[in-house]
Amino acid sequence: MAESTDMIRPVPAVDKAARVLRALADGGRAQGISELARALAVSKGTLRDVLLTLARHGLVVRDPDTRFRLGPELRALADASAPDLRSLAQPYLVSLMESFGETAILGLVIDGKLEIAARAEPATDLHMTAPLGRRLPLDRGAHAKVLSGHEEIGYDDQELFRGVRAVAAPITDARGRKVAALMVVGFKERVDLRTLRRIGERCAAAARSLSQRIGAQAA
Repeated sequence: MAESTDMIRPVPAVDKAARVLRALADGGRAQGISELARALAVSKGTLRDVLLTLARHGLVVRDPDTRFRLGPELRALADASAPDLRSLAQPYLVSLMESFGETAILGLVIDGKLEIAARAEPATDLHMTAPLGRRLPLDRGAHAKVLSGHEEIGYDDQELFRGVRAVAAPITDARGRKVAALMVVGFKERVDLRTLRRIGERCAAAARSLSQRIGAQAA
């Protein structure tokens, strides 16, 4: 018979480490020991030991200015435990591509950029290509409007790339964070503004469905 979590006595060191990781995640940026110690109400000496231990395992990284941020090993742990968004998104990308004959893209928010992680490209000779691993800025473009703003659908009429139109919708996780975007891109000669609106509605519906599949609450 499994023990109730209410009956388990917390291990102080593990509890402190978990609180530190949560504080760094909630802060969304690198933080110094003094700042973290105040936020967590723990001594700087204890906190330093916890941070350096986490750093040994790659769970946090210390910057040159002695600030700490979440480390790369956390992504590996998350990938092992969470649904693979790339795999989940692929059928949606194929459906969007087949419906409109244009390139559909999944982009993941990584280190302040949007990284192309999956795609579905039409078999036509003339279409937009989307190299996997390419990173896009988050200050302009259809994806920027939905990831940095509050819009459900973002439109780009040749803003990011001349002669290219795009539409994007955000994907949110269980904590309500915008972690990715679904996009469809095409040349302006092939995608008029009316069609762009139609694609946007389908893109938003697909993004909502994907968000729910990774734990987001239904609107």
